[in-house]
Amino acid sequence: MKRKQVQKECLERLLSRLLLLICRSSHKNMASTPFSVPRKHFKTFLLLFLLLGLYVATIEMRPGRLYFLLTYLLFQDSVLHLLLYLLVFASSLLGLLALLFNRSKSLYAATLVLLFPCLLISLSYRFISGYNFMYPDAVLAWNNLNLADTALRNYFWQMSAAFLAAALLLALVHGIRKKTPWRTAPTSGWLVLLVGLAAFLLLKRTTGIVDDYPALYRVPITLLAAATDQLPQPTRKPAPVSPVAPGVRHLFLVVDESITATELTLQQPNLQTTPFLYSRREQLLDFGIASSFTNQSGGSNIALMSGTRPTELPDTAYRTFSRTNIFQYAQKAGYTTYYIDAQLGGNVLQNFMTPEDLRYIDHVERPGAQHPEEPYHNRDMLVATRLAQLSKTPAKVFVYVVKAGAHWPYARTYPAELAHFQPVLSPRSVYKDRELTLNTYHNALRWTVDMFWQKLMGAISPTDSTVVVYTSDHGQNLSQSGISITHASVHETSAQEAAVPLWIWDPARLTRLSPGATTKHRHSHAHVFPTLLSLQGYAPAWVRQQYGPSLLDADVPSAQRYFLAGDLFGRGSHSLRSFTYPFPALAD
Repeated sequence: MKRKQVQKECLERLLSRLLLLICRSSHKNMASTPFSVPRKHFKTFLLLFLLLGLYVATIEMRPGRLYFLLTYLLFQDSVLHLLLYLLVFASSLLGLLALLFNRSKSLYAATLVLLFPCLLISLSYRFISGYNFMYPDAVLAWNNLNLADTALRNYFWQMSAAFLAAALLLALVHGIRKKTPWRTAPTSGWLVLLVGLAAFLLLKRTTGIVDDYPALYRVPITLLAAATDQLPQPTRKPAPVSPVAPGVRHLFLVVDESITATELTLQQPNLQTTPFLYSRREQLLDFGIASSFTNQSGGSNIALMSGTRPTELPDTAYRTFSRTNIFQYAQKAGYTTYYIDAQLGGNVLQNFMTPEDLRYIDHVERPGAQHPEEPYHNRDMLVATRLAQLSKTPAKVFVYVVKAGAHWPYARTYPAELAHFQPVLSPRSVYKDRELTLNTYHNALRWTVDMFWQKLMGAISPTDSTVVVYTSDHGQNLSQSGISITHASVHETSAQEAAVPLWIWDPARLTRLSPGATTKHRHSHAHVFPTLLSLQGYAPAWVRQQYGPSLLDADVPSAQRYFLAGDLFGRGSHSLRSFTYPFPALAD
């Protein structure tokens, strides 16, 4: 607490200095400051400031991101944080201008040398993923530096384009500088360091966002934050016991992306988002509206893999990383283990997975990398085909699937010609109109959930000895209009962000459960891990003692459910939220 108080005081001191500097710079006696703007050059300065701001808003930020940031900070956070953000953001532009139009040629040259790699990294991510280099990218990059050569090979052309674009931008800056007589004093360069420190503290201590600052600040600040936010990577504990039964021959855990259970026909029969599944509902062990561990993908997935317990949320002790994971248990039970990631197209890890986890996975497959010619919306269909193939193998197989699912922007997750619900959002739309958003999202569900299951169930027969456990990492907040966060919010979080489907498809009745015997709206992600262990052949009594009840238990107690809004490990803003169904958003 003492350290946090010191950081807070330091941040307040820095912000007050920034405000004083800006006020002095706008005073009539502007010559008294290093960052002086004589009257005859004021229009030039203002034009440069506006041009730089326009560049950052259109190139450094994602489309519509500025509006999103302002509405989020103003309506979902606080006016104070909005003012802090605007102050530091404006100061970042001033600091960059102070360096680019400095009288010191050596300081200007040093700025270009530092700015070029920042632009290269930022634009590379933009060309590769459509987004700029942000804090999550910094965390991923820092934790996977050993894969840098693979990234260079896979994204050579995108990085080459980024190199050319960065060079052209600096050439343009140099041309504008030569035609602009206004210069700042060499001592004005210290503003960049002050802004950088303030932005770093904002990132650490408040919801101030630096993901969209100019690259000169954003890239080094986010890398520094990622380096100082390092998560432990301990060796996982070995499986403590052996199974007592052979287990299911083919066991698949399918974790979908951004699927809200309340929007499926299984829960709303009049809503035709998953008509096929509804017609086959008697074949499903449907547990209704379940609650996810968190409202973020990474936290939910690593917790599902590791058997994290609800009482450990948030996992500030990082027990998740040292627990025996599901792949270790599967190998102990004689399974060949597979991890299929339909989201990423490159050879990288996500969802807090580390090289330690790869030790227990026999095969890692990424349809996006194996079939780069296929459109994004076909990746889940490739997964269905692959699971059908694995269900035919004579060997015991355990598969953990991360589907591409219905992640925003929703329009890219299904074929445009199969838009059953109309009208819809444009493919890259930012504005969240309630009707258009729901239509677009429902189209995504109809393809990525219903069509996926139609393809899967048509290819796997009872003789294949296969059991599929299905859920999603989190849901989507579909109760608002305008620009709003669909998931991963930390303020005024809707329970809909954690409302996920949960069912078992068991065509051969290997679980010995009948669909009518399932209890709905009582379960959570916490029941998935013990279910998988029981299906792998581990003693049910031991599983229940160590991990709690499974979906196969008939006497699952009715208890209050909770989910974590924010980071699984309690970094940054977070809160433990009660999950009650039906929740207010749907009760209207």
